Amino acid sequence: MTGNEYKIHPSVDTTFTYEFLPVGKVKIALATYQSFINNGQLKHPILAGICRMAFEAKEEPPIINTDFITTQIKNINYPKTFVEKSIHLLKYMYEHGGNDFKDFRFIGIKDYPLAFAEDGKEFNKIVRHLEDRLYIKIGHDIPMAGDEIVFENVTLTDYGIEEVEKELPKIPMIGLVNQDITTGDAEIDKTINHAKKLFFEHPASLDKMRSACESLSYVLEPLRKECETLFSKSDTNDFFKIVNEFDIRHNKNTTKQIQFPEQLEWVFYSLLNTINTYTKLKIKTK
Repeated sequence: MTGNEYKIHPSVDTTFTYEFLPVGKVKIALATYQSFINNGQLKHPILAGICRMAFEAKEEPPIINTDFITTQIKNINYPKTFVEKSIHLLKYMYEHGGNDFKDFRFIGIKDYPLAFAEDGKEFNKIVRHLEDRLYIKIGHDIPMAGDEIVFENVTLTDYGIEEVEKELPKIPMIGLVNQDITTGDAEIDKTINHAKKLFFEHPASLDKMRSACESLSYVLEPLRKECETLFSKSDTNDFFKIVNEFDIRHNKNTTKQIQFPEQLEWVFYSLLNTINTYTKLKIKTK
């Protein structure tokens, strides 16, 4: 794709697929696409942001249909306020080489979905806001027609990197995720690695995070009795009781509802760390 050109793919069944530079690749149900046109709803910054994030991650975008718009989108964590959008753009830069001071070139009309901005004008405000906060440094900017601006040689500053890293897991947690956990069973190892990949997939969603936790819980459940010998029966029982209070596998009235990603982060790291510790202790006690 060059400029703002469209690239249309042949329709498959009831789905229309096209590529457009600001959003990347889009898959949309024909009925939903026609509804947008009929109602004049041609501007969807949230959907644009979701598709662009999938494109940046080299993943297939979700199929935009009635179910996605009314139900699935609720489980996707996307920035809503101006400050959240600003931090989201910082994270994007950090994750795409900004932590090594790679420089970026931004054009609001093309890149506004990177920050889930309403349009190029809001994207420009976000960039200026980050510059004012000393989170980024702009080499130079080039005014263009229609109040458009090209931001050249944009880099994260030390302050910007620190701001992003405030929300990253502490070093022990990063080490836990990055290290290989070898249980001696290839299928179990495959399940653990898949769960780790799923938990950190972009765009993030509560459903993906919950599924990753569920996979780890299935790995750990058969090891419950063995865990009692390596830890203690009371500690093991307490651990499973706490995890099961969250609605990972059980759908009882007594389970706690998952509303925030932080809840699933706690469950995920607890399960992963327990599996990792169990594996290491088992090897040492042979």
